[in-house]
Amino acid sequence: MKKTLSFTVFTVIFFIVTVFFWWQQDRIVFVPEILPSPEENLRKPLAERFTEVLQKPESSPSPTPSVELPPFPEQTVISGGTHTFQTFNNCGPASLSMALSLYGISASQRELGQELRPYQNSQGDNDDKSVTLAEVAAEAEEYGFVVYHRPAGTIEQVKHFIAQDIPVVARTWLTPEEDIGHFRVLKGYDESTQEIIQDDSLQGADLRFSYDYLEEIWQPFNAEFLVLVPPEKQAIAEAILGDLLDEESAWEAILARAQAAQSGNPQDVYAPFNEAVALYHLGRYDEAKQAYESVADQLPSRMLWYQIEPILVYWKLGEYGQVLSMTEVILQNGNRAFSELYSIRGQIFAAQGNQSAAEEAFQLAEQYNPTGSWRVNVQ
Repeated sequence: MKKTLSFTVFTVIFFIVTVFFWWQQDRIVFVPEILPSPEENLRKPLAERFTEVLQKPESSPSPTPSVELPPFPEQTVISGGTHTFQTFNNCGPASLSMALSLYGISASQRELGQELRPYQNSQGDNDDKSVTLAEVAAEAEEYGFVVYHRPAGTIEQVKHFIAQDIPVVARTWLTPEEDIGHFRVLKGYDESTQEIIQDDSLQGADLRFSYDYLEEIWQPFNAEFLVLVPPEKQAIAEAILGDLLDEESAWEAILARAQAAQSGNPQDVYAPFNEAVALYHLGRYDEAKQAYESVADQLPSRMLWYQIEPILVYWKLGEYGQVLSMTEVILQNGNRAFSELYSIRGQIFAAQGNQSAAEEAFQLAEQYNPTGSWRVNVQ
């Protein structure tokens, strides 16, 4: 009886052990198919292998190789290109034409003007007064370039770009004494004389400005610049941009620069304006309003012709009466062909339920620039 009982117990234990190992073997087959080294992992305990599978880190992309900037030479000028004297108020298209010509691309200022500001008047009474670098950047992309439009440029960056045969398009005042916005194609520099060499659509070819003079007329526009980069030079261009590659970081940089300028020179009216523009792009609308209002009555009369961010600030804050008042002043004082302002007014009228006024405003926006290039300025 005891022998029979012992045999039965042994049989049951043997059956349980057999089933257990059979079940474990099925599980062992699954794990090595996931892991990269099956032979090695089969020699590990099952619990260890299972833990490794659960904790296996996700693969991460390889880091982008860093590019070391070579030192720039003492002086250089990008060769080639065709200088163009602009037609009335056409410095933006003319400057893009000249920049493209430095790459051997022929596109006339008339052709580019029809895309960027088709409503023109040689007498200037009622024409599209200006385009922005954002519009020029969008047009340049049509020619296959990688474009970088940023604030907070420096003379050092300009020199590095030029040393790589990449011209820099900058927006400045025409002169420190005139509130006329202007585009310039920076194509050379000379360290021995501390001068930038440029092709200017109004003032001539191979024009030389001192570094200090360029800074003076450039800073009121947040040291804004545009580079047209061939795809094969993208890595070196991004190395030159450095922290400015990230747009938010670029606006943070010009914000810090503007705030530092106010500390150094409380009489500088452009520094608070630049602060307001930067704060708008950083989404800090209440602060932007405060900065703008601190100098609003001291700014040149045409300041908002070229940088409409203060208007956009009030729009974002829902202060529609202020927006309508500011835009009306511009439209009734020498700048009627301003599609961006009509679009903003139209959207306000629509929100207020004034559909007839909204439709009229939208029609004027379309009339003055049916290509829609201006839309990048109000997005």
